[in-house]
Amino acid sequence: MNKNLLGVYLFLLIGTIVAQKQISFVITGSIKNNQHKIIYLHHKWDEKLYTDSTIIKNSQFAFKGQEQEVNMYWLTFDRNPLAQPNITFFADKGETKISMHSDSIAYAKVIGGVNQTYYAEYRSKMTDFVKDQQALYQKYNQAMQAGDANTISQVQMQFSELNQKVKSTLKDYIKKNPASPVSGYIIYQDFGSNPNVPIEELEELVSYLDKDFLNTKFGKLAQQKIMQANGNKIGKKIMEFAQNDADGKSININDFKGKYVLIDFWASWCGPCRMENPNVVAAYNKFKDKGFTVLGISLDQNKMAWVKAVEKDGLTWTHVSDLKGWNNEVAQKFGITSIPQNILVDKDGVILAKNLRGEALEQKLAEIFGK
Repeated sequence: MNKNLLGVYLFLLIGTIVAQKQISFVITGSIKNNQHKIIYLHHKWDEKLYTDSTIIKNSQFAFKGQEQEVNMYWLTFDRNPLAQPNITFFADKGETKISMHSDSIAYAKVIGGVNQTYYAEYRSKMTDFVKDQQALYQKYNQAMQAGDANTISQVQMQFSELNQKVKSTLKDYIKKNPASPVSGYIIYQDFGSNPNVPIEELEELVSYLDKDFLNTKFGKLAQQKIMQANGNKIGKKIMEFAQNDADGKSININDFKGKYVLIDFWASWCGPCRMENPNVVAAYNKFKDKGFTVLGISLDQNKMAWVKAVEKDGLTWTHVSDLKGWNNEVAQKFGITSIPQNILVDKDGVILAKNLRGEALEQKLAEIFGK
């Protein structure tokens, strides 16, 4: 399950955008059928979340501010910055106008400067890609039910062609907009969130960015993915980390030296994670007496839901969580933005493999321990 609901790639915008220092911006908005008294504006800077609020008067609202550079913001009717639904946008120098319906903030119309125009077209183009993807999923499922091998093969090829189209579109766009924060955002949030994207591809994308832009917030975030990928690289020693279990005891990855450990990122609310759990349980039960164990790292926020899921799914290994959801500090350290994900390390803490799912995990362990 991927936390990123905004899309993966984008289409076309003309021009190169240069980051500015101490830009002044104004965000104004109107709300149809308004049923709220207060609206909240959120943003993130230096890994810290910030929230401002204003009173809605006559279905109108306004925010004014200054920033070191163009930044991403989002609006909610809830003070919690993680509340859903929301609407995200980039606030360029000058005015950004927002019109929405009280019941559908996520579908608000945002009109702003060049970066917001870029971002809006990116979102629009991704909607088209997602529609194509959903149509292929439907066609694939129908072919599976009918046992139509030829159609299945055709759809798989079409999936591959669509993925390549998305990638080439994005790369071409970043080349044309090497100083846009939106380009840095896409590399960080979308390309970087895909565990199957090789580090060489991330390095290629970052190489398209202007050198001066690399010192901005989104330039640094794009580069951060490369550093995280290097830290997670197969053959490298796992980065040290520690987190508390449900009883408040600190568990350090070094506590497992001498054993092969599957570091499993999951959450009670993640459907694909819960579907994958039986495979992990089977592998654990088969190899636990041979020197294998699992360390579960939960991206939950609700402790009771986390503990109940551990019990219900029979996950009898060590579990930790800081109950910060997607802001889990270990997950952020490893650049985890989609789950389930896992990392297999050997008895010396060296990374052997990543994202072993289904039969792949048991097959890998059989190579290590024998059947």
